[in-house]
Amino acid sequence: MILGASIYYSLKMGIRLVIYIVLGGLVLYIRHRNRKKTRKEMDEGTKKMMRNTPKDENGKYPWEK
Repeated sequence: MILGASIYYSLKMGIRLVIYIVLGGLVLYIRHRNRKKTRKEMDEGTKKMMRNTPKDENGKYPWEK
């Protein structure tokens, strides 16, 4: 009786551990992918902003004066 309960408990804990590891890995992968995508979008926005910002006759931006 006690042996059967410990096997059931071990099996239950093993399945739970596998689920936690898979879900944790999935979360880390999605966060990494979204971070790269967000960084790329911000870099594109910065390039666009710099292209559209007016420069003075010396080729300097307003905040460089």
